[in-house]
Amino acid sequence: MKIFAREFLWFITAIILSLPVAYLFIEYMSLTPTGNQSTIQERTFEMELFITGGIIGIIFTYIMRLVIWAITKIIIEE
Repeated sequence: MKIFAREFLWFITAIILSLPVAYLFIEYMSLTPTGNQSTIQERTFEMELFITGGIIGIIFTYIMRLVIWAITKIIIEE
């Protein structure tokens, strides 16, 4: 049960850390609407990009976790 709780906390942490990554992903794209207001298609596309940035943030959080785990394994064994 302890392992499940730890993994759940890591998942919540990954989701929280992915939100700023998704926001930065959208901001670096610097999308602007064609007119004064954005259309439904443009808003949908922007939301899809935000979700994509969030998924990328979650993946990179877990990759960083694996790298830190590997480094600590190597250091502890020496």
